[in-house]
Amino acid sequence: MTDVLDGDVQTLRAALARTTDEVRVTLNLPREAARKVLALLDAERTSGAVVVPTRELLTTTEAAALIGVSRPTLMKHVSSGEIDHVMVGSHHRISAASLAAFEQARRRRREKAAADLAAFSNEIGLDD
Repeated sequence: MTDVLDGDVQTLRAALARTTDEVRVTLNLPREAARKVLALLDAERTSGAVVVPTRELLTTTEAAALIGVSRPTLMKHVSSGEIDHVMVGSHHRISAASLAAFEQARRRRREKAAADLAAFSNEIGLDD
């Protein structure tokens, strides 16, 4: 870790230790670290759940575990083009960004299905 990041980590830890509510700190981050922090905050804002991969490309077993499906189910999504992947030799690798995009699309489909079901229930008189 760079000296800049070490200092920022210490600043953030100190701020978290002394406050109980809102934390206000100023950080000086390298561009790549700032991009990762932004992705983390955006994931928290949009889904409420955050997965922090330790590297950019994941094995299919790791990717399946992260999204809570079996490896064969993940491979069906890869084969259908729903999850982008790259080949490393003869092995499929999936980026964290591809997994996040798949999860967001899956969440939107579920929300739409729930809304459609509620509308249909209301239409046929099954509302509460």
